[in-house]
Amino acid sequence: MILDKSTDTSGLTQVAALSDELQPVFDKVERKYQACGIELFFVFRCLPEEYERKSTVRYAKRDNTIYFDMTVSEDQYKTFSKSRQRYELSHYFYAFLNDKLKKYKIKHLDHTEFINDMEEWLKEIGWLQSELETSMDEYRE
Repeated sequence: MILDKSTDTSGLTQVAALSDELQPVFDKVERKYQACGIELFFVFRCLPEEYERKSTVRYAKRDNTIYFDMTVSEDQYKTFSKSRQRYELSHYFYAFLNDKLKKYKIKHLDHTEFINDMEEWLKEIGWLQSELETSMDEYRE
């Protein structure tokens, strides 16, 4: 399995920098799930609400890639601290991945094990914090 990502942001938020924090998680997934033979490609978009861009998922058979195109509101995120942006983005990413990945049968992939591993590895990098942990981080910022 290969994981990669791209961003589409205006620079008014920390979404691009926060998505870079995923690299250690991607590395662990690639090592453990190399037998799966598929690519998961994530696009992190932080756009104005007026664009009305929705999050989508699609499978490109020719590339054997599942594209997770996630859009969050720049209007909201630009008012958040970096800790709050990390909290919102991480919980959205995890829920979106968990929900959408269920729709695909991937050879050699146990969905439950994969999602459990993702949760553990995301927590290791400071993602998926609780509201309380996020509030404490915001206080320190």
